[in-house]
Amino acid sequence: MSTQVPVSSEVPEKGKTGFVALLGRPNTGKSTLLNTLLGCHLAAVSNKPQTTRKRMLGIYNDADSQILFLDAPGVHCAKIAIDEAMAQSVDRVLEDADLVICLLDPTREPGEEDHMAAELAGLCGKPTLLVLNKTDLATPVQQEASLAFYREILPGAESISLIATDSGSAGHLLQRIKELLPEGLFLFDRENLTDAYERDVAAELIREVLLEELQQEIPHSIAVVINFWKVAGDRIRIDATLTLEREAHKGIVIGQEGRMIKKIKRRSMQKISEFCGQKVELDLFLKILPNWRKQKNFLKEINLME
Repeated sequence: MSTQVPVSSEVPEKGKTGFVALLGRPNTGKSTLLNTLLGCHLAAVSNKPQTTRKRMLGIYNDADSQILFLDAPGVHCAKIAIDEAMAQSVDRVLEDADLVICLLDPTREPGEEDHMAAELAGLCGKPTLLVLNKTDLATPVQQEASLAFYREILPGAESISLIATDSGSAGHLLQRIKELLPEGLFLFDRENLTDAYERDVAAELIREVLLEELQQEIPHSIAVVINFWKVAGDRIRIDATLTLEREAHKGIVIGQEGRMIKKIKRRSMQKISEFCGQKVELDLFLKILPNWRKQKNFLKEINLME
């Protein structure tokens, strides 16, 4: 898979293009929508908040457009350093955006995080679409209440309803995005799916498995770092470190007779292999670093904070 390769042809391609920010409170379906639009499992997805920790670029290409989707962390109140890092990531995404997709979840009553997301969309001064997700689950009353809440802050914003997991539904949004974006030169080769290295995507896929397999707060207190990545023949050899905050979590991650860590390893290998299109050998190592989420130096070291 090709990544981070700018267009190199003598005559760059042109068409509908621009950066589109995916904004919203945690668990509105931003990463799910990104994966559906790209037709590929690029962004980590789970039903737990704060799955997305940093900005992820997904590049959509078709015959006449190149749309650069920026998946931002969920908007929430900053309490510790890692929250501050995610808020910085949201700010950078909105700064780069030509268009903002504000994703709404009408199955939950609007609250402080929705208010923050709407204010950020309004303050950035970019055109904004209110995209009402989960319309297969929400009642008409819930949908109207969610839109009314956001329109208190974004009165002129156009709205579209969809189901983020449905490609046909997402296709209608895609068409509207194309209509709103300007003509311009494409920034990436058509082969490119993201500007992230494969090893960074792999780290996010391992985090996705941790979120799926571990309960409560534990997966949120784990950082995943790829230490070694080597392509040898038809397979990729990977070493990754899982940094935990508490010694007590180590036994839970390993599991009885090592069953949990083996399951995490097996499922991670499967996800990474599907993404990269190659066989994968993965070794996982555990490290304890108390309160790493509050340590700005460590967050900078693992590229979660500038």
